[in-house]
Amino acid sequence: MVMTLRDKRQKEFADIWLNSHRRSILLLCPRFGKIYTSINILEKVKPKSVLIAYPDNKIKDSWQSDFEDRGYDDINVTYSTHLSLKKVADNKYDIIIIDEIHLLSEAQIEVCKELFINNPCILGLTGTLASDTERTLEEELDLHVIATYPIEKAIEEGVIVDYEIHVIKVPLDNTVMQDYKGKQKTEKKQFDSLSWVINKLQNSGSDTMFMRLARMRLIQSSLAKTIATKKLLAAHKDERVLVFCGTTAVADNLGIPSYHNKSKEKSIFEDFAEGEGNHLAVVKIGNTGVTYKPLDKVIINYFDSNAENLAQKINRCMAMEYNTPDKKAHIYIVSTTEPTELKWLQKALEFFDENKIKYI
Repeated sequence: MVMTLRDKRQKEFADIWLNSHRRSILLLCPRFGKIYTSINILEKVKPKSVLIAYPDNKIKDSWQSDFEDRGYDDINVTYSTHLSLKKVADNKYDIIIIDEIHLLSEAQIEVCKELFINNPCILGLTGTLASDTERTLEEELDLHVIATYPIEKAIEEGVIVDYEIHVIKVPLDNTVMQDYKGKQKTEKKQFDSLSWVINKLQNSGSDTMFMRLARMRLIQSSLAKTIATKKLLAAHKDERVLVFCGTTAVADNLGIPSYHNKSKEKSIFEDFAEGEGNHLAVVKIGNTGVTYKPLDKVIINYFDSNAENLAQKINRCMAMEYNTPDKKAHIYIVSTTEPTELKWLQKALEFFDENKIKYI
């Protein structure tokens, strides 16, 4: 079998980790093949016990699928979500693999400290790592990045497609009255009210988390962003477009097929992935471990304050196949003009070439 450049790189990164002290992080661009790189490591180490931790079960499916494709017997593998790591904190393993390690919460990092006491062999995997997260992992878990395969290198070597990010900025709606716990307000008025309360609480040293979540949910379900997304879909009605939404209500209200955890017909999602239909809206799924038949555009209707989450989503979009004449991934991000959301967006876009980002 002919070894591709991707295969060679996967072997190289596996060897870098194997030739190190074997307690570190590989920062490898999404869709480069972190699982295959890990399988290369496992085939050399031949461990009798392995723990693989991941943020959600979609990623577990990817591990099991790649193990099957490579003919690797996972009989000695224990699978765990990040959330369930506390259940195995006292166990010993020949090797522990923490996938999407940048997503560990503060509480999960504390569990990892306990877990790592009796388990010196640690492989951390991620495709996107903000400098503050990297610092936290270094200081709290003594895990350092020992090798990086950046986005631009992946584009240069043909592992992922080139990209163009289009940022659509829209002001929050200030005309349509909506119900907010019995009070009729526009979404702009409600946003401003929440921001005023947050500032007041912050100035008095009080906890603002609940109010910040309420403000985030308002942005998540923004009418203005929904309208802007509908306009984009209408402008590209004959093209294959995948839309990432923050709520099921928004996904169901775009006037196109939608798929999420409340959907009864799984075939809608599978058919679109296989190339049927032009438009599909998804919520919290579809951006990990899924290969789509060629797309034309991707629209990101919502993103949260975690810059790495958005960067991961953009990266995964870049790994999909595209019908575009320039063979680029054309990714549209719909944002409000509120400084709060623009700050989240600016942080996420630090991972990307500013010359490939257009503001509309």
